[in-house]
Amino acid sequence: MRFHAKYRPLLFISTMSITLTFIMSGIMTYVLEGGFIPHFMSSWMKDWGIAFVIAFGLNFFLPVRVRRFADRFKKGQSVVYVFTISFIMTLILSCVLTAVAMGGFVPGFAGYWMGAWRVAFTIVFVLNFFLPQWVGRIVGTWIMKPANPSVIKGVSV
Repeated sequence: MRFHAKYRPLLFISTMSITLTFIMSGIMTYVLEGGFIPHFMSSWMKDWGIAFVIAFGLNFFLPVRVRRFADRFKKGQSVVYVFTISFIMTLILSCVLTAVAMGGFVPGFAGYWMGAWRVAFTIVFVLNFFLPQWVGRIVGTWIMKPANPSVIKGVSV
């Protein structure tokens, strides 16, 4: 199935959110539940659903603002961007997933949250260096090609 090019940003945000939250929620579930327990898959899928909804919403407005912030730096813009986006996304997602796993903000919450966040941030920071390019290539294969390649924006060449 091919999609019109105008849907490329939505496809990219959706695919990126699905992929990243799938990996991150799996890691968070493993860390918070203490390994592969009998109900690991059901906990992971529940966490993934929650994480996806939050990440999908954040991915609509956060990358533009973080890119604007990272552009202020002369050198290392990509590292600043990846660090900042990873920091904010994992901080929010790990907080919510830890609260869900622990049944709210109970005593000891901060310790579990910071432990889980540290692991999630490390993984997501590394993934954010190559995952967006990979997702961009995948999404590019889903976009329709114009019927006549010489027609660009409705103008014949």
